[in-house]
Amino acid sequence: MPRTLLTTLVLLLTSLTARAADGPKVVCFGDSITKAGYPKVLGEILKADVVNAGAGGHTTAMGLKRMQKDVLDAKPTVVVVFFGTNDCRLAEPEVAVPVAQYEKNLTTIADACAKAGAKVVICTMPPINPEPYFKRHKKEPFDKVGGLEKVCEEYRAAARRVAEANKLPLVDLGAQLAKTPEWMAPDGVHPTPAGTKLIAQHIAEAVKPLIGK
Repeated sequence: MPRTLLTTLVLLLTSLTARAADGPKVVCFGDSITKAGYPKVLGEILKADVVNAGAGGHTTAMGLKRMQKDVLDAKPTVVVVFFGTNDCRLAEPEVAVPVAQYEKNLTTIADACAKAGAKVVICTMPPINPEPYFKRHKKEPFDKVGGLEKVCEEYRAAARRVAEANKLPLVDLGAQLAKTPEWMAPDGVHPTPAGTKLIAQHIAEAVKPLIGK
């Protein structure tokens, strides 16, 4: 066998062996609910390399600005996209992302991940408990458009549309976590330790088929 061909085959086999050893990588892309720690539990469930790319207070618009560095540069096998709780903060117009733009941003994120060769899982935003939430945020902007739950459901519907239009797995945490209110911390937004585990379990079911588990 010619030396150059042999060298090429050795390099190819070495590359394939390294990739197999590395195994699948999952990047969890989101806000403070992601940052709170479900990716660590997800990694334990999947026995896979799971990266926590959550950032407190972030919207889809903010996420797009850090996506290359925090997500794509990691060369993920799967990206779990989980935004919405901050996008719908109508009481802070400097933060809020209108629902139509939220839908476009989710589509842009999904398209960029697919272009990079990663599979995508879309999550809907979880429930919000209005009593503690409105101790921190003004209620009037929500009341003007039909109330907090109506607003939240509009953002969840947008996430569902993105998943459906792009034939992506959907984890409907808005519906799933509503059945287990113990997931929620007293602030009405973030997960308890038990909630972190529940979120990881729900997401794991969508990710497993994508990484051959």
